[in-house]
Amino acid sequence: MKWSLLLSTVLASVVVSASPLVALAAPAVDFSASKMSIDNTVLRADGIDNAEIVVTLIDTNLGEVVGKTVTLMSNRGAMDEIKVESGSTDLFGKARFRVDSLKDGIAIYSAIVDNQSLQKNVSVTYSGGLVADVHPGDLIKIPDDGNVLTLSDTAVYYYATNGKRFVFPNEKVFFTWFPDFSKVKTIPIDQMGLIPIGGNVTYKPGSKLVKFQTDPKTYLVTKGGVLRWAQTEDVARGWFGANWNQHVDDITEAFYVNYKFGQPVANALDLPVDIAQNVSTIDADKGLTSLFP
Repeated sequence: MKWSLLLSTVLASVVVSASPLVALAAPAVDFSASKMSIDNTVLRADGIDNAEIVVTLIDTNLGEVVGKTVTLMSNRGAMDEIKVESGSTDLFGKARFRVDSLKDGIAIYSAIVDNQSLQKNVSVTYSGGLVADVHPGDLIKIPDDGNVLTLSDTAVYYYATNGKRFVFPNEKVFFTWFPDFSKVKTIPIDQMGLIPIGGNVTYKPGSKLVKFQTDPKTYLVTKGGVLRWAQTEDVARGWFGANWNQHVDDITEAFYVNYKFGQPVANALDLPVDIAQNVSTIDADKGLTSLFP
């Protein structure tokens, strides 16, 4: 009887110890306790002077939140540059960013976690930067210097939503985007110098067939400067009709690097030209409009 009782006690203890463990849920982010800090609140708006913003996430047990993705936003959108140093919180619950700008004014930065903003934010006052009246989508140039031998004063730029200027390499490219030069703004040369160059404008998608002078292939320009080779004349004819060869522009090899190459097209129906033409702005062509509201 004693051995039987002892065995029953041992079995009971085994059953108790084999009970499943209950996993405890990780504490949630405390949006009121989490913090933001910045090491400099007054900066030159020159695109060089910058500050570091540190976001520290605290959970509801007052511990650090590790491995959480943080997004930093400016109330001025694309006017301010945000560089991600570490977008996920480290062992101390910190995510780090660097900010700068080319536009004067006060920028308010907020942190987004799980589609929700922290209750705290930080601000930076920018000064000494771009004060010219330019807005995304504007066409800009510097004043005419009166010297017919110089060309820098003839260049026209597109001011994009990322705060950079994109140059039109020639009139052929310009006129695929705009009917004339009537909307070009002239700004002082010192102000133009504050706007970084983003690159060249390429042909408007679907507007032209192009070829390089030493390449016999004919291409359709599509979004992002991607060229699609028309493998036969029938393909080109399907896009632009019987007079398709009147829609071909030669591109100098100097601009070869502005373009990328996509898959060849064996049938015009595989790439309808009206679909290729469904890009209305240079921002959209460069893939910039989806980045900013």
